[in-house]
Amino acid sequence: MACGVAAHVAAITIPAAELIVALSVLVAGLLLVVDRRVPTGWWICLFVIAGFFHGYAYGESIYGAEPPPLVAYLVGLVAVQTVLTVGIAFLTRAVWTLSGVAPRLAGAAICGVGFTVLVAQIIPSP
Repeated sequence: MACGVAAHVAAITIPAAELIVALSVLVAGLLLVVDRRVPTGWWICLFVIAGFFHGYAYGESIYGAEPPPLVAYLVGLVAVQTVLTVGIAFLTRAVWTLSGVAPRLAGAAICGVGFTVLVAQIIPSP
């Protein structure tokens, strides 16, 4: 994610980055909904690629900032996102062992968010 922010701050243009972010959320949700057993390596690959594009999108909010706030933003972003990702992974793993339905419902909610953002990216608001 920090690399994505760095790419945005370096003025590297990635077309359709927001669309890729929405698609990555949708794909992650779909994998949970269909209860597909995905090897850990594939999840890591998905998170690295998605993290880059999510970071690129987050970079929009700090683009053009001076170095000290930029460094503080990156440190905070990486810390918060790491805690969230690891916490959600552990919570999901714990819930997964209790019920086979709960992770699929969470995946459906994630799909809903991804689909909503995807539609918002495709259909311009009036």
